[in-house]
Amino acid sequence: MWKYTLLLFIFSFIFTTIGCSKENATHTSIGSVYKSKNLDNKNTRSPDNLDIQQINGKLSLMSNDDLFQFALDCGNQGNCSEALAAYNKILETDKNYPDLYYYQGLLYRDMGLLDEAVCAFQTAITQNPDSAEAHYNLGYAYRCKGLHNEAIPEYQKSLELIHENKTKQKAYIHFNLGFSYFSNGMIDGAIDEFKKALAYKPKDREIHQKLGIAYTAKGWTDKAKDEFSLFNLNEKPTK
Repeated sequence: MWKYTLLLFIFSFIFTTIGCSKENATHTSIGSVYKSKNLDNKNTRSPDNLDIQQINGKLSLMSNDDLFQFALDCGNQGNCSEALAAYNKILETDKNYPDLYYYQGLLYRDMGLLDEAVCAFQTAITQNPDSAEAHYNLGYAYRCKGLHNEAIPEYQKSLELIHENKTKQKAYIHFNLGFSYFSNGMIDGAIDEFKKALAYKPKDREIHQKLGIAYTAKGWTDKAKDEFSLFNLNEKPTK
């Protein structure tokens, strides 16, 4: 029975490595996905009922700051094509607009356009090499593409750059770094990173589960049982 349970957990881990979607986003972001700059909202009405011609006409009347806020609002509302149109409108006149490539990368990722997301995050890092968030999200985009070798150094760089007091975010980075280590067969490294993640979030069920799977891969069944017990113990109703 115990071996059967372990197999179920291992299969559940394998399935989580297959895809990367917004539904699998427990540990995907170390910051708000689309943050507001608190700009004037007079030009940021939802474009749900506007056709493309009306949208283009509306965008042409906006300043770049209003375009950026409009794009953030559209991204939050799930209106990805309108958000992308606004970002591209800014790039027609200012290819160095602050944070644009970072948020464009998040948008591309949520649209499933991973190659475009990688390019956007790479450009964001070129403009701001010290952005922990850009390095982290580039790593996550690589993970979504199954490129864990490329993801690992981005997560490591993010850990170097992120502020020490951002404990929740550091837990996410350690978790994802451990995930990529495990996917590359680097089990010892994965165990170390999952433990570091638990130091920040000791009751996180998913981290306990993945640590248990990593222990299982090492043949440490007693330790694995302990982690799987904590995985079940910490189960809470979904909010």
